[in-house]
Amino acid sequence: MKGDRFAVFFFSVLVVLALIMGCSRLGRERKTSKEPPAVGEQARYYHFEDVLIPGELKVKMDESFIYETPSVRVGRLVFSGRVQAHSLTNFFTNNMEKDGWTLVNKFGFKDVVLNFSKRNRNCTVNIYDKPVNTIVEVWVGPVGRES
Repeated sequence: MKGDRFAVFFFSVLVVLALIMGCSRLGRERKTSKEPPAVGEQARYYHFEDVLIPGELKVKMDESFIYETPSVRVGRLVFSGRVQAHSLTNFFTNNMEKDGWTLVNKFGFKDVVLNFSKRNRNCTVNIYDKPVNTIVEVWVGPVGRES
């Protein structure tokens, strides 16, 4: 009986030590994850040199397309990420203006549509606020001719 108590005590000590070591390792991992974001997390331009995209968004190549000729580049780029819709709305509103775009109008409440124009092109940014992440569509096309 005395041997059984010793075995239970010894096993309990091992379990407690394992828990303490595991928790200390988790604490170190959490601390290192707060390092500054990698260069890839910075905002960047994809295919359109005047439409800046937040670094937190990742391009969905299977849902995007670009049509290009020597004189024009148009298309649809789709992105996803865990970014709040209102934050994205502010980002695009501010940065599109810096890149020479004019905000024509804005529709939305939960989901948002931003329409921008430039002398020979239009850009529509659709922001869909989903439960798990946010989807952003960026459409760039030519301005139609007036009749």
